[in-house]
Amino acid sequence: MEAKAIEPGEFREEQRKQWDGAAAGWRRWSGLIDGATSGIGKRMVELARVGPGSRVLDVAAGYGEPSLPAARAAGPNGAVVATDISAEMLQFGRERAAAAGIENVEFLESGAIALEFPERSFDAALSRFGIIFEPDAEGAAARVRSFLKPGSWMAISSWGTPDRAPFIAVPLQATMKRFGIDPPPPGAPGPLSRPTQESLAGLLQGGGFSDVQVEEAEVTFEWESPEGFTDFIREIAPPVSSLIAQQPEQDQAAAWDAITEAIRDYAGDDERVSLDNLVLIAAGRA
Repeated sequence: MEAKAIEPGEFREEQRKQWDGAAAGWRRWSGLIDGATSGIGKRMVELARVGPGSRVLDVAAGYGEPSLPAARAAGPNGAVVATDISAEMLQFGRERAAAAGIENVEFLESGAIALEFPERSFDAALSRFGIIFEPDAEGAAARVRSFLKPGSWMAISSWGTPDRAPFIAVPLQATMKRFGIDPPPPGAPGPLSRPTQESLAGLLQGGGFSDVQVEEAEVTFEWESPEGFTDFIREIAPPVSSLIAQQPEQDQAAAWDAITEAIRDYAGDDERVSLDNLVLIAAGRA
């Protein structure tokens, strides 16, 4: 079965619905996610040169990452504008900011390609696993660059190649195999759209950024059982859940079972699942 061609407007609207629907799952699993990925956001804040007094734009910020560490780094004289296509994810971000006592962050609903700000009004920009979901990612990067003061930096991140990012690749591949779906073409928007240093650097370079550098990091997720892993993916990963939801209802339960069995190969004798995943972080200068 061939993957459906992407129409950008429809894709963005579907993304909005999917991530709104996933917000409850992110609330449930935020402890696990934060515990594994917090170091990525902190490193991105460093690479974007966020410091006291910085005004920072976070694109596709979701539930406020790395908006919150950026707000801490910017301090009381700085500010962060966290933008995302999903109102529900942003609401969770507001709750997290309030719980942490962080007041210098504003949450704004907008897709990356539709952002509107004055030119040269930000000192840094960020997008953790976000801008890679935009159909016109290079165009969005160019738009963000226009909001940055010359010499400012933007840092973005992506997951690595499927063999190095099993937490998302295994369920996607199990689902596509189950339903005979061809893999999406290289560069199709999604979590695995920029899986190499060259492709991630190319996103920023295509947006006009210079001096682009890419580094690697590792994120380890752990679950108590293969079934726990599948519950996690069902609730937080629209790229998987939406693919299954498109199939006949009588076949959907079997697809989730196939994911559980596929990840069982990674489980230890105690049934716990531990997955190491490659993360790529790129930074470029406006």
